[in-house]
Amino acid sequence: MSSHATSPAPISGARLARNASAMMAAQLLTWAMAFVVAIFQPRILGPLAIGQLSIALSIWMIIGVLITFGMDTYLTKAVAHDPHRTGTLVTTSLLARTALWLLGCLAAFGYDLAAVSADPTQTALIWIIGLMTLFSVLSGGLIAALNGLEQTHYVSLVTVISKVVLTVVSLGLLFAGFNVIWIGWANVLAAMVAFLGDAFFLFRQHRPQWQIDLRAARQMLLDSKQYLVTTLTLMVYQQIDRLFIAMFASTEAVGWYGTAVNLFGTLMFFPVAIGTVIFPTLTRRFVAGQDHLAMVARPIFNIMLALSMPIGLGLLALAEPIALLLYGEAFRPTGVVLAVLGLVLICTYLNTVLSQLLIAAERTAALNVIMIAATVATLPLDFVLVPWTDQVFGNGALGGALAYTVTELGILIAAIKLLPRGTLNAQNWRAGLLTSLAGIGMVLSIWWLRDSTFFFFGVPLGAIVYVGLVLVLRALPDEDVTIIKDALSKVIERIPFLRGKLRAVQPEP
Repeated sequence: MSSHATSPAPISGARLARNASAMMAAQLLTWAMAFVVAIFQPRILGPLAIGQLSIALSIWMIIGVLITFGMDTYLTKAVAHDPHRTGTLVTTSLLARTALWLLGCLAAFGYDLAAVSADPTQTALIWIIGLMTLFSVLSGGLIAALNGLEQTHYVSLVTVISKVVLTVVSLGLLFAGFNVIWIGWANVLAAMVAFLGDAFFLFRQHRPQWQIDLRAARQMLLDSKQYLVTTLTLMVYQQIDRLFIAMFASTEAVGWYGTAVNLFGTLMFFPVAIGTVIFPTLTRRFVAGQDHLAMVARPIFNIMLALSMPIGLGLLALAEPIALLLYGEAFRPTGVVLAVLGLVLICTYLNTVLSQLLIAAERTAALNVIMIAATVATLPLDFVLVPWTDQVFGNGALGGALAYTVTELGILIAAIKLLPRGTLNAQNWRAGLLTSLAGIGMVLSIWWLRDSTFFFFGVPLGAIVYVGLVLVLRALPDEDVTIIKDALSKVIERIPFLRGKLRAVQPEP
């Protein structure tokens, strides 16, 4: 890798906004829909049903990673490098995924016999979610190809459509009094819609090649296995807490934990959108040279840190009244879990971007080691913390959240150490320190509202205090502030009802 490679253009907030605006809009829309479902679904179904659904989803999320076999990352990179092979690569992947899904059904059957055969509702949900997983993993291959072609606007459109289907159907079933089994079927329908939509947009450009090429499939699996370790350990790491809680506490505790994690997940749209859009750029910058990679990495790290701090610490401060307002008294234990996850959120925002950096910098093996270590560490942590918090606090879900906090912090520290030397610099550490101080000041300004009927005023108050402190402390470098302003203005310009107002207040040239 030569440092004398042709220099890419410096990072531009306008270009980043153009690439990210479609996905960010989709993320915002899907966030709103997921947020609505995340409120009404637990409130109507109750902790037990939510726990049953969470267990089924956790089982198949782990199996689903084995089905995809790391092919998503491989497909994105392979299609980006050679778009002409898209049709062959995608159809080979789809056929391989279908065969692996059939093997996954055997694993789910074994779990069902060993753990939950006495619970017919749990058994039914496992198989319904299994069918949903088939459509999801097939759709994942199509999305990976579209991402490699840098056509994320199609992915965004289909994502919104499928989420609308899931939201409308799920809420209709919930308000009509249908049980959790029917909610499982709503997930199947939404996954099928997503698969058909992704197939339409991809295959109208690149015709599929439906011949069975065993040699190509074998080569794809061999080339993808390095990514399998990363994604499998990540999924086991994310889902194993629920299975430990089910084992050592109760299904209701899984419901408390799952509800908190689902709400936590709706707050992840920023790092997911930015990480997906920036990944091809990071890959190209690494090929151009280390200095070019750092040009992108430093501002993205600072921006993600500045975003995560108020959201995570604000959640820490207001989690309990939020949980009671959204879910009711049956979910009071969810509040403390959600508060702990506020700290996790800060680490997770940064880890999302750092993981993309390590993959782009061809340090997937190092990332694998980090995730394996975190997964191994979470087992004894859950084994100790889940039963302990269940006995002491009557809330085994809290143990899962505490274990999650310890491992996410460990991942953050290890990922930073494994970045190529010079990727981050003293300016990033200064931004981290000062945004942390701004976040602490925000928490102190809103903490007194926790027990107030008007606790929700803490959101605008905290935002004002945080932004004010960031500006006063000059926590972010001027160039990062310019990127944020540029990106925000470009996003606003794409919102029809704000576009005219923005132009009206702009001075004449």
